[in-house]
Amino acid sequence: QTADEPPVSRGTLGDSLRDAERRHIVRVLEQKGWVIDGPGGAAAALGVPPSTLRSKMKRLGVRNSRARRGADLG
Repeated sequence: QTADEPPVSRGTLGDSLRDAERRHIVRVLEQKGWVIDGPGGAAAALGVPPSTLRSKMKRLGVRNSRARRGADLG
């Protein structure tokens, strides 16, 4: 940070990084049809194990809004 730049609060920077990570994960999930596992899945595209991607999704509140709700109730 230079003298000409306004101070950046840690919360703002953290929120920005979190938002960027969330957007990136959602974009890759959408490109992969919300498939997480397998060689053509989002986890492989992101270079992380599927369990790590699921943990990140949970932490960031990423959910597939197109998923059928109550599909198991029929």
